This record gives sequence, structure tokens and C-alpha cells, in this order.
Amino acid sequence: MAILAYLVAASIAATSGGFAPDNEATLDVLRFGDAGALVAELNEDLRAAGFNADDGAVFGRKTRHAVYAFQKHHELATSGKFTPFMWALLAMPVEPPERAEPSRIEVDLNKQVLYVVEDAQVVLVLPISSGSGSSYIGSNGKRQIATTPEGAFSFQRRIRGIRRAPLGTLYNPYYFRGGIAVHGSPSVPNYPASHGCVRVTMWDMDLLIDFLDVGQRIYMYSEVPDDPPVATPIEPSILL
Repeated sequence: MAILAYLVAASIAATSGGFAPDNEATLDVLRFGDAGALVAELNEDLRAAGFNADDGAVFGRKTRHAVYAFQKHHELATSGKFTPFMWALLAMPVEPPERAEPSRIEVDLNKQVLYVVEDAQVVLVLPISSGSGSSYIGSNGKRQIATTPEGAFSFQRRIRGIRRAPLGTLYNPYYFRGGIAVHGSPSVPNYPASHGCVRVTMWDMDLLIDFLDVGQRIYMYSEVPDDPPVATPIEPSILL
């Protein structure tokens, strides 16, 4: 286990007066650009817990965003660095809310995290960026507020590949309310920044589409409600 590897390394450090792994990863904190056996353990454990980390022994972009998702889920500062105390948190299972549907998508707008639930088990946890709350001029020329709606929805339609819209580019969008979609984006900061859509990274979207279907239920909330309201349809618009 990764935590065992860490404890062994710490023991070596304590008895030898220092520890300098040849992969240049620091003992206490793993971060972007590190490599080696401990990073490989971290990647394996992240993937086993449902976080979309890199393959192999490199702490790359995927691992950094997987750590972001992990930190967001546990409501930690999103540093992208993996510190020793986080190993214990990583061993804890990610528990989904109880719902009538055993398989669905959950989006926690407060944590900025998307959960894929299959057979009542969380199988994927992704970092997102949703509506910023700022005002903007929409495609109809009117001022609007960048808000991601809350409630219970179903995916209505999808577009394969790239869609270039007036407000930006959407990758493999799955629409759940009018022109509001879950989609891949080249920009997924660690805070709400979209015009209303739920952004995930391009590589996360490549994985996520294997779990999405038209007609599938998706729950959007800031706090997990006992019975989220079913949303009423709205006229299509173009958001991201």
C-alpha cells in the first residue's frame, strides 16, 4: 500500500540521517513533475478510489487534477500537492447520497465535484468548474447571470466532438437543461468560471462519456437535499 511505502521511506530517513530518492520526489509532499515508485503508488490508489490520475509513475496533469478532485471532495485547499496526512483520507470510501436511481450523475456545486454513481457505488470523481455568478451579455444581446441550475435533470441530447459556440468551445457536450451542458473544456480552474455549464477537462470528458447516456438522471445541488426538485424545461440557449 502507498501509506506503507511512505512509512518505510520515513523510517529510512530517520535512521540514515536523510532520504533523497533518485526520482527527485520529496518524501513529505508529492507534487506536479515528481516521479518514481511512491508516485506510482499514489496514481494507483487514486484510480482505485475513482480519481482519474495518470498511468505509471509520473505526477502529470491528470494526477494534479485528480488531486484537485480529491481535495475538493474532502473540502481541503486545492493546492494540487499530496501531503502525508492525505493517505488516510484516500483510504476512505467515497459514499454517494441515497437515491431512487442506483446509477446516475451527481454534481456538488459547492465542492465543485462531479460524481459518477453506478450500482449505488461512486466509480469516478472529477473536478469541475460551473457557473461563475457573474453577469455577461448572452447570444441574445441581453445581460444574464452565469448560473448553473440546481435540481434533478435528465440528459436531453449530446453532440459528438467539438462544438464552437458564440461564448466558447464545448467538447462532447451532454445537455441537461436547454443549452446548459456537461462538457469538456481546455479551461477548468478550481473555482466557478463558466457561463452556466459544468466544465471538466478534455481528458476527463474522454473518460466520462463512457458513463453518460441521453435520458440518464443528473442531480445538481449546492447542498445535498433529501428530495431535489425536478426542474421544468426551458428554452434552449447557448452556454458553457
